[in-house]
Amino acid sequence: MAEPVIRSRTNLFFSYRDSVARSSRSRRRIQELDEHYGAREDMADDEREGLIGLGDRRHVALDMETLPPKWVDVSDQVEDTLRDTAKKITELDKLQAKHVLPGFVDRSAEEREIEALSTDITRDFRRCHSLIQRISQAGASHTFPPTAARQQEQRMAVNVQRGLAAKVQDLSATFRKKQRVYMQKLQGHAIKNQDLLVASGAISLKGAESMTAVEDDLQASRSQLSGESQVQAIAAPDLDIAQRDRELTELAKSIGALAELFKDLSTLVIDQGTILDSVEYNIEQTATHVEEAVKELKVATQCVLDIFKE
Repeated sequence: MAEPVIRSRTNLFFSYRDSVARSSRSRRRIQELDEHYGAREDMADDEREGLIGLGDRRHVALDMETLPPKWVDVSDQVEDTLRDTAKKITELDKLQAKHVLPGFVDRSAEEREIEALSTDITRDFRRCHSLIQRISQAGASHTFPPTAARQQEQRMAVNVQRGLAAKVQDLSATFRKKQRVYMQKLQGHAIKNQDLLVASGAISLKGAESMTAVEDDLQASRSQLSGESQVQAIAAPDLDIAQRDRELTELAKSIGALAELFKDLSTLVIDQGTILDSVEYNIEQTATHVEEAVKELKVATQCVLDIFKE
């Protein structure tokens, strides 16, 4: 019994798959490959259906212009990172709440876990910041003269960039306040009600209040770091105090890094606020014009009715 004849279509499949990233000249090359590998009329119907566009020897090639721009993938990465970061913050809240409870057991493993998770969250925020900066670069036009569609795409990229910057700024501010509250608990200091509300997510500081809070947190971070250096210069503390001071120092560094990140993102958010103010003004003006138009229509309607009555 003769063995069945098997025709390999692997290379043809690869050529179709790679056609997405090729130019029109590459698509013509795909047609040549199609003819070379034999899109013959005697091909079985089931084999025709199993391949892309071989039934009528026409190709279904995706045009690069129909694909979303590169910055869409970057924005998706930022959104995914923010979702993961929010989950990590929730997990860190539980660990910190457990750690501040009184106890006599060794909690060094707990402290290392808290420190590692805090560092990971801070690293995620920095990654988001780096990705957001790439959006404007990915949306930059390299064609001359720039087309209207390309200019619109650039505006969309800028708007997406500002929106993501606001999201990162809000979540990082909440996390920064959580770290501040946790540091104050470890220090045994009184905690401001506003810090508690921001840390819990009940309120969100905007504008001048947010920048004031940033400077306040930076000052607290610098005070803790300077106090730590003075303690080390005076005397070598015992093991427990050294562990607590090291934990406070790491917290202060995290708060300082988050505050600086907040300030870096603030320029984009301020620009977005300016745009929103402009949009709000235009909407108000449109509403005013519509009201005036309604009044004029009522007058015109009354005039028409008066004419018919006569």
